[in-house]
Amino acid sequence: YSRRRVTVRRPSRIFHPVKILHKYVLKEHVGPLVFAMTALTSILLLQYIAKRFGELVGKGLPWTIIAEFLGLSVPLTVALSMPMAVLVSTLYAFSRLAAENEITAMKAGGVSLRYVLMPVLIAAPGLTLFMVAFKDQVLPLPNPTLRPPPAHLPHQTPHLGWPPQPTTQIRPGTLVSA
Repeated sequence: YSRRRVTVRRPSRIFHPVKILHKYVLKEHVGPLVFAMTALTSILLLQYIAKRFGELVGKGLPWTIIAEFLGLSVPLTVALSMPMAVLVSTLYAFSRLAAENEITAMKAGGVSLRYVLMPVLIAAPGLTLFMVAFKDQVLPLPNPTLRPPPAHLPHQTPHLGWPPQPTTQIRPGTLVSA
């Protein structure tokens, strides 16, 4: 018997090919990230608009200005809700993997936890750079436009068109509105 040594050439560790497991773990994060991003952005946008509701409604402003205010508020709420959405999606994805014993099956198959976390750890700096660019380039654009209404608007009172209410005199000197 002659034994020959066969050398197996391993791929470079710098350019790591995307494996099926990496795609699966990232796919588990995308759904919860989209849902959490939509839900949190909607909640924060409604909260922001509710806070400014008194400045907008009842001042005689056209609906286009109110719609523009709504559109200009979206980048701010996206910037605020993205970190929370990433946290929610990460917690949801890994807790689902653990609840269905998929992490246990991966460990039993010889896959280390570091290998399971690798796609998330690689995607995190990419998402961070995207958010830095978003906050640097996109977020400042609506800020000059998104300021409180001019000072003369709060002095205008809305006219609701209600007729004056009749009053009834119960005792001399006491008036009761109907």
